[in-house]
Amino acid sequence: MCLTFTGVYSNVTVTAQAPDVVALDEQFRLQYTVNSQSVTDISKLPEISGFEVLYGPSRSTSFSMQIINGKQTQNSSTTYSYVLMAKKKGTFTMPALTVTVNGRKYTSNTVHVKVMSNSNASSGSSSSRPSVVKSPNTEKISNKDLFIAVTANKSEVYEQEPVLLTYRVYSRVNLTELRGNMPDLKGFMVKEIPLPQQKSFSIDTFNGENYYTTVWSQYLMFPQQSGKLTIPKIKFDAVVVFSNPNIDLLDAFFNGTSGSIQQKKTIITPSLDVKVKPLPDSPEDFSGGVGAFTIKAKAKNSTLKQNETLDLQVVISGSGNVDLIKAPKVEFPPDFDTYDPKMTNSTKLTSSNMNGSLTIDYLAVPKNKGHYTIPSIKLTYFDTQAKSYKTIQTEPVEIEVLKGEKNVYADKQREILAKSDIRFIKTGDVKLHQKEDVLWNTSFYWMLYLAGLILAGLVFYILNRRMTVKGDSILMRRQGANRLATRRLKKALQLQRKAQSDMFYEEMLNALNGFVADKLNIPISELSKERMADDLSKSGVTPELSDRFLRLLDECEFMRYAGGTDKGERMEDIYRQGLDVIDLLDSSIKKKK
Repeated sequence: MCLTFTGVYSNVTVTAQAPDVVALDEQFRLQYTVNSQSVTDISKLPEISGFEVLYGPSRSTSFSMQIINGKQTQNSSTTYSYVLMAKKKGTFTMPALTVTVNGRKYTSNTVHVKVMSNSNASSGSSSSRPSVVKSPNTEKISNKDLFIAVTANKSEVYEQEPVLLTYRVYSRVNLTELRGNMPDLKGFMVKEIPLPQQKSFSIDTFNGENYYTTVWSQYLMFPQQSGKLTIPKIKFDAVVVFSNPNIDLLDAFFNGTSGSIQQKKTIITPSLDVKVKPLPDSPEDFSGGVGAFTIKAKAKNSTLKQNETLDLQVVISGSGNVDLIKAPKVEFPPDFDTYDPKMTNSTKLTSSNMNGSLTIDYLAVPKNKGHYTIPSIKLTYFDTQAKSYKTIQTEPVEIEVLKGEKNVYADKQREILAKSDIRFIKTGDVKLHQKEDVLWNTSFYWMLYLAGLILAGLVFYILNRRMTVKGDSILMRRQGANRLATRRLKKALQLQRKAQSDMFYEEMLNALNGFVADKLNIPISELSKERMADDLSKSGVTPELSDRFLRLLDECEFMRYAGGTDKGERMEDIYRQGLDVIDLLDSSIKKKK
């Protein structure tokens, strides 16, 4: 818990900090931090009912300086610490502290501390690590001593409506290590919520028992299909350390033996079902957005000249599946040349949704001067609160186009067409030929004729081939798989050189998953390792190559979410493996076809 009171006429802040929950007879620190080293006086800490002040205040200072891009920043602070012991159960308010800085007084916030009973909590410990609540039987750690609860904040949702999945650890033992894989969530688009790698435990009650608990991982899931979707069981490997009652601690110290026992435990989390309801029949202009959104539009340059580029910016903001919204249609005037829009996402994950904005830049070039109005731009989305579709729209955008540089060729053509219906085909001297000198009676004419036939046939074949490819969306997707994978691999190589390991592994996952999905025409909503393995087998890929591809996927996923210093060291090897496995898959699939 951390709240801050800021002076009205200054940047000086005083912040009080204390644990949210402590055990009865447990010691803890109450700290007041001032972001200045010019403190000349502090008020006396008043008596706190239910607590004993064992020590304080102790004063410590810190100073740091950073130089980034030639810009120097300095930070300094002064911290006053008290050591308290809780003597009574209940919820208490830690008082505010008043400090004097440069002759002016500043007051901190107050914080609340909940005191719970815990007869086995070790008193006198000031460590941030939780003490052991219960010493288990040395032969077996029961499922009541250590378990992981899996919860979803919603059990019934619509397609694309976010679900928060939480894995929370409950422990009554000295847990020192815990490892587990990310769940394989089929049918969901998954975003992992960033959490601190250093876990902080607090005391909580579960089924009438006290536990040390912490949120281990959280995921925001967007279901991509309707029906009953299952969150599968996953396995965690835990290591627990507790004292060895058969060894004398003094003897262990002098003889170099360990006075503790390390025990491993496997935890299997329960599965969880989520019922996903299909969206109602959608209107034709449905954007794909599910949540709550707003839309605004503005022209970056509402006054411009002929043949200059207009930048019309549309911003869609709100909470929901922001990055899956399709660009709305904009009705530009007929004499505007238009180009494909550019879309930029800026989103942030929270414990309940994904919030942010989607910025879309539409570029157009007006050909004639005048005053133009771009009509309102509409966005249709499904509102999860109202459980219905809503259509919102922007205000019309006014554009003023001034006279610019002339397009000489276009103006000349319009001038000729306006003045006359007759255009001269050729002017100048006329050269006459005798009858026996006509072109068609020469060998040169027949050579040109044959060349024209061959060229016409070639053009017809190429155009027919292009029309066939464009008409076959599956073929286009397969043919574009190599090109898209190459582009993603190039981006991954750039991220490797910049030592951006997390983004590198994410881009490698995109390249590997995207290549197989495009090459085998697997819908994104059905993309799973089982489906990929099955379709690779049907496409003639050997089991060894398929297993190699899936192992590389697993390693990329592990390195993406795992901590440690070897993430950067593995990037070059994983990049080379990715190049090799994509090349081998491409050759195998082509050979089968």
